[in-house]
Amino acid sequence: MIRVLQVIGVMDRGGAETMIMNLYRAIDRTKIQFDFLVHEQREGDYDAEIRELGGRFFRLPRFAGLNEHSYRMECRTLFAAHPEWPIVHGHIGSCAPIYLSEAKRAGRYTIAHSHAQNYDTGLAGFAFRAVSYPSRFIADYFIGCSREAGIDRFGKRIVEGDAFSVLPNGINASHYTCGQSEHDDAKAKMGFAGRPVVCHVGRLTPVKNHEFLFDVFERIKQKWPNAVLVLAGRGELEEPLKQSVVSRGIDASVRFLGVVDDVAEVLRASDLFVFPSVREGLGLAVVEAQASGLPTVMSTGVPESALMGTRIQRIPLEKGAEEWGRVCVRYLNEALVNERHDGVELVRLHGFDIEQTSKWLEAFYCCASK
Repeated sequence: MIRVLQVIGVMDRGGAETMIMNLYRAIDRTKIQFDFLVHEQREGDYDAEIRELGGRFFRLPRFAGLNEHSYRMECRTLFAAHPEWPIVHGHIGSCAPIYLSEAKRAGRYTIAHSHAQNYDTGLAGFAFRAVSYPSRFIADYFIGCSREAGIDRFGKRIVEGDAFSVLPNGINASHYTCGQSEHDDAKAKMGFAGRPVVCHVGRLTPVKNHEFLFDVFERIKQKWPNAVLVLAGRGELEEPLKQSVVSRGIDASVRFLGVVDDVAEVLRASDLFVFPSVREGLGLAVVEAQASGLPTVMSTGVPESALMGTRIQRIPLEKGAEEWGRVCVRYLNEALVNERHDGVELVRLHGFDIEQTSKWLEAFYCCASK
């Protein structure tokens, strides 16, 4: 068995973390086993399941710049104490040059993985680029959830070279099957029978652009006054966003679901998926929405590679909430009169099924560990 150390912030229900868990569940664990180096002392959403699957946790304080020396020494000590990891797979970028260089110093094969694109152009974005930049000269191999995510993090030279691959954010496609009866049942269970349901899945953080989503939803309600907006996810903006819908007078039509164990069931109950992110590496939620058969309206901050069907449209945020609302109403009108069909085979055709991606990663790990 090959044990691979996955380096991440904390295993909560975010896009990168969910992608890792999808791979972990699907990969042949008699051949490959995951351990996790995380940077918070608290329990993450997936920690209990990880332990059940045989994974172990190792915890370090978050890298904060001033603790560079102590962080480096703790990484060095960790790798010296655990020779059972031939591969270190890094998903967190800010401290990647440190833990990747210490892993290489210990003789491990190192992977740098990019899950985002179009990083902030402000001070925070500049700082991230500055501290993460050296990783492109350290890692043995580079992976991106999309080509765009790879270029933004590692540069065009690496992406066009032999040491880079795109690993699509795979999902268990069969879990998202949905016909009209499943759609009606799910909507009724959530208490939304007879109401148009608009859905968004994602952390309640600035990059997901929820205030713009509320602007769009207000336009949708002009056409469908009984429409409801459901939000699956949590984050630091939860309270301000709840206050915002109250001040807008739409709080009776917005449901904050928090962390959801079964996102597929929420998608089955929905009629339209709206995803106005400022930027995304790929957007796992967009893949899930299309697998469930939802018409999807998303921003151009989401890569084109996330588009799979005909009932999906990318719109620049600069077009404004009025244009977004017009497109959303059109898609919603069509969804409410047409029978629901899922997009499971479409997702498989485009390589986003976890069975495909996990087999690729399993083969890659086996080759890299030799």
